[in-house]
Amino acid sequence: MARYKFTLSYDGYNYMGFQIQDALPTIELELKKAFKKLLDEDVKIYPSGRTDRSVHAIGQVFHTDITKDIPADGLKRGLNAYLPNDIYIKTCERVPDDFHARFSAVKKEYRYYINIKEYNPLTIRYMPYIPNLNADWMREAIQYLLGTHDFKGFASASIDPRKPTVKTIFQIDLLKENDKLEFRFIGNGFLKYQIRRMMGILVEVGKGKFPPTKVKEILESKNPQDSKYILEGCGLYLYKVYYEKGFN
Repeated sequence: MARYKFTLSYDGYNYMGFQIQDALPTIELELKKAFKKLLDEDVKIYPSGRTDRSVHAIGQVFHTDITKDIPADGLKRGLNAYLPNDIYIKTCERVPDDFHARFSAVKKEYRYYINIKEYNPLTIRYMPYIPNLNADWMREAIQYLLGTHDFKGFASASIDPRKPTVKTIFQIDLLKENDKLEFRFIGNGFLKYQIRRMMGILVEVGKGKFPPTKVKEILESKNPQDSKYILEGCGLYLYKVYYEKGFN
């Protein structure tokens, strides 16, 4: 068996997320179909994490083991020939057997984009339109999210109760450009819906509906009902997965 690490990008708008769900359109299903056509093998996909419905990726990572020892460049070209044009393998490389796309990861970076100037039908699939936001209020609220916390209050209400909810966010940047806001989140991992729920509260703060301290209240309450303002998946991008030394 040979283990390969793949980095891919995709437009998630037409998919029900990364994880396979029977015959529903998912990124994993398209990958498995491409492997089957190319290698005549049913491979198991091990992703760095699972993105939700309509969420995009610039640097998603997965690994798989295949029975054939194939040059990485040829494997990349072959898979791209069978993948739809909204999914693209950016890099492919042979890796040691102890590499794992999920468990070898040490940090993940997500970005969220909001159009703040004028409604644009050409970008609505890639960033929601939310005008009149106060970036300074949102930056103040962001400070409460930094560091190690129990983020249960920002997680999906249906999350497995056995799943650890303590995570560390190392960095959050808010950049304001001409027509959009860009949020950058870097952490050791994120819970289901966590970023979209955090963004929902940040937007409510930016609208003046809550004070910045609302973030602190939700962290303390640990109640997902307090963060029910969930932004659309279309503005969220898995930007990069960081790995242990030697695996980047």
